[in-house]
Amino acid sequence: MSARDPLIPADPDFAETVRRNTLGMPIARLFGVEFTDIGPGHLEAVLPYRDELSYRPGHFQGAAVSAVAYFAATSALGTLLPADRIGLTLDQNVKFLAPATGERLVARGHTISAGYSVSVGVANVYAIRDGKETLCATAQVTVRNVDRKKLES
Repeated sequence: MSARDPLIPADPDFAETVRRNTLGMPIARLFGVEFTDIGPGHLEAVLPYRDELSYRPGHFQGAAVSAVAYFAATSALGTLLPADRIGLTLDQNVKFLAPATGERLVARGHTISAGYSVSVGVANVYAIRDGKETLCATAQVTVRNVDRKKLES
């Protein structure tokens, strides 16, 4: 990361690193999160509908909406981290705006502030139904960036 241009990835293999770090988590696999677009400081995550993610047929439950928002925002932040650092969640705030009904959710995460120790990201979550996007939630996430080796000891 550069003080002059914080959207320059510190890891040249940032896309693969973020895929491995996030999609390798058991909880991401459980939810079935997929990444469709990864760039410096932004990321798009998709969550296909399954009955296990609903509170009634066709309606995503709030935890699923929060999860895809979380994965998109934190992973967007991860695109700017050096390969030896990882973000640990300090805070997440989700605002639900409309029912999350449809075939899938699409969360578009963006970096707001990329710091060495603390970063802040946001994600807008859209419910896709019959090709139409409806903004159903927005989230803000703050992470503490730490040395990955400290977590392994």
